Amino acid sequence: MKILIIYDSKTGNTQRMAEAIAEGINSVNGVYAEVKKIGQPWPLSLIADAEMVLFGSPVNYADVTDGMRSFIEHLKRYLKDGKVKMINKRAAIFGSYGWDGAWIMEDRLKNMISELGLKLYDKVLVKTDNEIKNRAAEALPQCREFGKEMAESLRRQ
Repeated sequence: MKILIIYDSKTGNTQRMAEAIAEGINSVNGVYAEVKKIGQPWPLSLIADAEMVLFGSPVNYADVTDGMRSFIEHLKRYLKDGKVKMINKRAAIFGSYGWDGAWIMEDRLKNMISELGLKLYDKVLVKTDNEIKNRAAEALPQCREFGKEMAESLRRQ
């Protein structure tokens, strides 16, 4: 079983989260993570091969990044053209922010992803930049645990 992690990152914090989440996923027997950064070339058809998709974005000026918004718009067109079906495909959200922004993940990104027809996991993983940079010994294990939880929920399905 594969979980695809799609993320955008400006300063490396969300990337560190994505990598730690992947470690947690890969710790579960029979489930593996594939990590893809927005802006780097990779085929959207990878989404069709995954049983679950995780979306991660930093908050930039009280919104998800331009890259994440653009990616989701491209994905909507891809779905509309019938290139991949995502109804009831499972998904989860994670991200980082500097000042205020946890609600961006809870509201805005969650709504954007649910419009794609994905079945969203209730729990959202959000960390502050400070947690990732200055308290990584605490924050990154929580990211690994989130990944493990996602993988285990997929195996129970």
